[in-house]
Amino acid sequence: MNTGKPAMAVSLIDQCLDPAGDTELFSDRQWLEALLRFEAGLAAAQAAAGLVPAAAAAAIAQACAAIELDRGDFIERARRTGAFGIGLVDPIRGFLAGQAPDALPYLHWGTTTQDAVDTAHAMLTKTALAALLDELQGLVAALRALAHAHAATPMMARSLLQPAQVTSFGFKCAQSAAALQRSTSQLRALAPHALCVQLGGAVGNRAAIGRRAAQVELVLAAELGLWASGQSWHTQRDAWMRLAMEASVCAGSLSKLARDWSLMSQFEVGELAEAPRGRTSSAMPHKRNSVHCMQAIALTQPVPGLAASLLGAMTQAHERAIGEWQAELSSWAPLWRRVHGAAAALRLAAEGVQVDAARMQSHIDALCEVIFSEACTDALAPLAGREAAQQAIEQLAPQALAQRRPLSALLRHWVETTRGPEPARAAAQALAAATDPRRAVHASATCCAELLRTLDAAEPPSSTLEPHHV
Repeated sequence: MNTGKPAMAVSLIDQCLDPAGDTELFSDRQWLEALLRFEAGLAAAQAAAGLVPAAAAAAIAQACAAIELDRGDFIERARRTGAFGIGLVDPIRGFLAGQAPDALPYLHWGTTTQDAVDTAHAMLTKTALAALLDELQGLVAALRALAHAHAATPMMARSLLQPAQVTSFGFKCAQSAAALQRSTSQLRALAPHALCVQLGGAVGNRAAIGRRAAQVELVLAAELGLWASGQSWHTQRDAWMRLAMEASVCAGSLSKLARDWSLMSQFEVGELAEAPRGRTSSAMPHKRNSVHCMQAIALTQPVPGLAASLLGAMTQAHERAIGEWQAELSSWAPLWRRVHGAAAALRLAAEGVQVDAARMQSHIDALCEVIFSEACTDALAPLAGREAAQQAIEQLAPQALAQRRPLSALLRHWVETTRGPEPARAAAQALAAATDPRRAVHASATCCAELLRTLDAAEPPSSTLEPHHV
């Protein structure tokens, strides 16, 4: 088939922000090819069901392979008529009129514009989903490797952006890997319900094709590499939307990872750094920006709005929408491109990230043990009572930071002055255990190991999205 050389509908800025921007997703060329594949596949499926003469189906297939669709003409016809399919069907009809007029009555027979466009859209979305799953698989693998390597690497956990307790960098990586793996599993599970042939006819009841509609749908689905839902989904978009919403949830997980890593890469934090790539600022040669994290955040920023637009487009009147479906078409591709680009950016970041474990430990040390306040409370509660211990820590923690003295030393002195020498000796032993960094990171290391075992035990993802047609 010849579709000319239509340009990709992606802006210069979008291309600059997307490290996977050269991956062809929802391009004009792909759209036109998918629409032509639908028409050729439909005729072949109807011929197999005995509804269309084999010679007519062959002529339609030949026309779809030979025809040159003009992008400008396609757009002009769709703008004038409001029907995308007219820009497709009219040129094929013109070819058949000159080459195989007997096939004309069977072109696009029993279907409608939305059948062609929805089926083509499912084909393009399948390509986009496969590309996204590839990037997610690479990112999850990189995160799992980091989790294995840093399961017991202590770092400061932050709550409301303030020092909280000790966790491990590996545990954070394992948590992100698990979230993205859950999205991967959900996307794969939803695909057979969403990436389906659309074959409803004028009002979704398949009246023209009749009792052989199911057979035609199965053959067409096998030809196009899609699934067969057994029904029209013209204005019932729930399965289709669930797939997009899971992609949106995945974007949220990607954005959270990018945000955490970008904060950890600030100079004054310095716990992470992306792989060196030379100068990253036009005005300040010293800067080494977290480019991939920036790209992921920028790409995912509009996703909630796109998801909301898609959900809003579900209110499609009666049997065919008047504007909502068309609005859905314009929001669908940007969502998938952005999620795919964000996954690609973070895969690159994870594969080259530099972890400064010493810097992570220095931040813990700089807190003079106040980061162990909860453990210290538990250690002192049997000796002084929980409420008294909490009050003492609340009063002494600022002193520890101001005087640069370990909190445990101030607490031992407090116990000795308020409870006596014997309780102070017991407190010293309990506080030593409570402020041991290895003990503090143990819980996170254990959680990390459990998550990794779960991920390792999970059934390996299928390498294909191809339906199994009988």
